[in-house]
Amino acid sequence: MIPESICLMPWVHLYVDTNGNAKACCNTSITYGNVNNESVESIWNGESIKKFRKNLLEGQKDKRCASCFKREAVNKSSIRTETLDSYKTYLKWLPKTSSDGTCKESKPVYLDIRYSNVCNLKCRTCWHGASSSWFNDAKLLKTNFGDKALIKATPENEQLIEDLFTFDTELAEVYFAGGEPLRMEEHYSFLDSLLAKNQTDLHLRYNTNLSALTLKGKRALDYWKKFKKITLAVSIDAIGEKAAYIRSGLNWGKFLENIKLIKEQCPHIKIQIAPTVSNLSILSLCDLHQFFVENNLIKMNDIYLNILDRPNYYNCKNLPKSVKEKSKENLIAHIDWLNENNASQVVIKEFEAVFEYMMTPANASDLKAFVKETEKLDTIRNEDFKSIFPEFVHLSKT
Repeated sequence: MIPESICLMPWVHLYVDTNGNAKACCNTSITYGNVNNESVESIWNGESIKKFRKNLLEGQKDKRCASCFKREAVNKSSIRTETLDSYKTYLKWLPKTSSDGTCKESKPVYLDIRYSNVCNLKCRTCWHGASSSWFNDAKLLKTNFGDKALIKATPENEQLIEDLFTFDTELAEVYFAGGEPLRMEEHYSFLDSLLAKNQTDLHLRYNTNLSALTLKGKRALDYWKKFKKITLAVSIDAIGEKAAYIRSGLNWGKFLENIKLIKEQCPHIKIQIAPTVSNLSILSLCDLHQFFVENNLIKMNDIYLNILDRPNYYNCKNLPKSVKEKSKENLIAHIDWLNENNASQVVIKEFEAVFEYMMTPANASDLKAFVKETEKLDTIRNEDFKSIFPEFVHLSKT
């Protein structure tokens, strides 16, 4: 009998971070090996992943999977439940798994490879480990991750791509994130490999800032026309100058042009917005959603809210009382708008979850840290938070 707590990820999914570590998923520290020292095939059949499978089949819950357990505890979907729903056909591999966790039939059909941290933006809620553009600011703040701007999963990323195809498996899904995947040469090399093997029926998923659609003569739209199913989760948190402040380097006009270009040339692509919900974006969240829906840029339900947990000083529960009250009004009105326009219960619950999370008690020290860190970064970037967000004008006195 399959335990209720089962997770399919170690049977179907391979995640490689920018340090080359092969892990259970992007939300856990459970590590199988490193692609700089081992082949993908040896990692997939190694002792670490076999032990993880064995423990799951025995009904054990790993504390390093806490992010999923927390979401499920408040009746929200998690990576675990979403994977079970999407890949239920692969449950057939579980009974074929031996007592030590070996499963000869199992192959990675869902890939998430973070080739590097290369990114052309330096978003406020990001860091050097996930954005090469953050490097100089991070050095001044003494938060840099190493002594080089660019961090790569392996010096031979092209070899890694070749290694990934040693399983000769029909991939079901490939997730591209970063950094910014559309600024990575490896992204286009991987698409070339898929086309060469005529694997065009799979699902291509992206998390992208959508700031640029070309790289060294390669045009994303030309590639995307050849694949049947593509979803773009677009990282955007606000409108206009607020969006550009939060995601430093963003050209708002060019960003909108790119979305319209995709809708015109690749209408089969599903576009959804994926705002990071922080104390920087909370007041803009509802306006952002309505703007994209009313301008026919997305459908009503094509929004995925990422509630920021860390760093704590950007957490939306750590807001001054006046801003929290205004955000409360906005969210209540928006939930009414969602109900009036027959939004899905999933989306409505997402906004309700934001409301409930935001209303939990604030931490005064985190609020002070937010003021301090914002002022430091404003000085480095020659920006002015309070001119862009006048609602926070009295924050330093809070």
